[in-house]
Amino acid sequence: MKDLELEELFNDPLLNITPEERALFTIPEEMQQVMKQRHKADYVAQAKPCIGFDSYEPLFKKIHRDLQQGKRQLVKVTRTASLERGRYYIVDGQMLLLEQVGELKRNGNGLPDTRTRCIYETGMESDIMLQTLRKNVVANGYAVTLLQEDTTSFQQTDELTDEDRQTGYIYVLRSLSEREDIRSYPNLYKIGVTTQTVEERTARAEEEPTYLMAPIEIISTYRIVNMHAKKLEHLIHSVLQQAKFHVTVTDHQGEEHHPEEWYLVDLSMVDEIIHRIQEGTILGYVYNAQLQCLQQVEVQTERGS
Repeated sequence: MKDLELEELFNDPLLNITPEERALFTIPEEMQQVMKQRHKADYVAQAKPCIGFDSYEPLFKKIHRDLQQGKRQLVKVTRTASLERGRYYIVDGQMLLLEQVGELKRNGNGLPDTRTRCIYETGMESDIMLQTLRKNVVANGYAVTLLQEDTTSFQQTDELTDEDRQTGYIYVLRSLSEREDIRSYPNLYKIGVTTQTVEERTARAEEEPTYLMAPIEIISTYRIVNMHAKKLEHLIHSVLQQAKFHVTVTDHQGEEHHPEEWYLVDLSMVDEIIHRIQEGTILGYVYNAQLQCLQQVEVQTERGS
């Protein structure tokens, strides 16, 4: 009885579908391509744990401190704005670092697009498409502005007077070089002193060997007041001698250079060194690169006869 009922069911005229009717259930090639693109986008949204996040965590903490102290602000991103490698953004309340941007190619909408590497403050990372990230930032986020001038002054009085003299700036910079042997060190910083503003001094960074022939990101600056800028720079470099980074770069004329002032050191340690200089307690300390901490050493003093 059941077999007879099944035979009648399969012989139902309503199940006879013509080729024209079948075509109504066929997904057009164009739609299939769109579905494939959406599938790729779904993949991008899946973040994974960031290997080596310990190196990035202090950077996020530093950005949050800068925001709390008013040294950076959150600004809306316009629909026509481009996102920049090395900058920090916030999407749905979560901060991220646009660490890497691949080779740009035109997407289906004619816009330059590519895979990125985004590091999130939660310890995750993603290779979200650049245009997808930009849309997310525009719709639900902000850009973090570059660091404004730090008002910390190396001075002996609490307030500036007519007698005070500004002698320069200490700067902490991070390279945005694409060279693998440079960008593979997240704790690599250039630390030095300039008598110009840091923005003026680094305006042509990608053309100068001292900046590794690449753009840079200004991590922090400190105003120097009533102190000899060069002597202060020498003091900082003496403390960081063990953390010195050795690298060779070639300029546009093919000449090799060995840039100075680049150090492999955690940002928190840089802050500690500068804080001790402010307090006058840095004498007798050097940075121990192996232990990654400040180490007290015996200070040699001259004795009268």
